[in-house]
Amino acid sequence: MSQEDVAQLLARIAGALERLAPPKPDAPDFSGAEAFVWRASGGAFHPVRRVNRVDLALLKGVDRQRDMLFANTSRF
Repeated sequence: MSQEDVAQLLARIAGALERLAPPKPDAPDFSGAEAFVWRASGGAFHPVRRVNRVDLALLKGVDRQRDMLFANTSRF
């Protein structure tokens, strides 16, 4: 099998996979809500209508975890 034959075969395979793949979901409007949750079943972000918040100063004994969360979040 020549390189050209392999290239054509790979192009056909790629085309077949593209036809089988579900369409990409529309990009979510991140300005439409304060928080979002990923639902794998739908393959998309969904807005969280009501976000329950607790002031971080009220949480005791979680300083290390809080700092790790902030450090991780700030990387994004």
